[in-house]
Amino acid sequence: MKVKSKQPRKQRKALYNYKNHQRSKLLSTRLADFLRDQYGVKKLPLRVGDQVRVVKGEFKDFEGEVIEITKNLRAKIKECVFEKVDGTQFNPSIHISNLVITKFKDEKKMDPWRAKIIERKALYGFGPEELKGPKKQKEEEES
Repeated sequence: MKVKSKQPRKQRKALYNYKNHQRSKLLSTRLADFLRDQYGVKKLPLRVGDQVRVVKGEFKDFEGEVIEITKNLRAKIKECVFEKVDGTQFNPSIHISNLVITKFKDEKKMDPWRAKIIERKALYGFGPEELKGPKKQKEEEES
């Protein structure tokens, strides 16, 4: 799945030709802190209908619903709108790395793919005690 070429045109072509199961891994987006604490997962695939917050760029701190996900790892958000000179409006595409998921499409009934991912990742996740620091420092402090 890793592209070995240094040439940008070959990297773009490989990205465009990825299969869906490979692309879904690339479409993973960070979760907001409160969702991360609740589910024990850092990243999940983005879906149409999710509520997201823009973290970088011209639309920083905008929150809205994902309307569309393009093939080149970009998402169109309902609340982010540009106005052209002739007065028409359009939604620019924003790269997925600049987004944070704040709310899932359907909180009550999670889609089965995401539920499986959460179960699998949360099983191997670290507890808050293990994230504090290496054990050697704790042992030295106690001595």
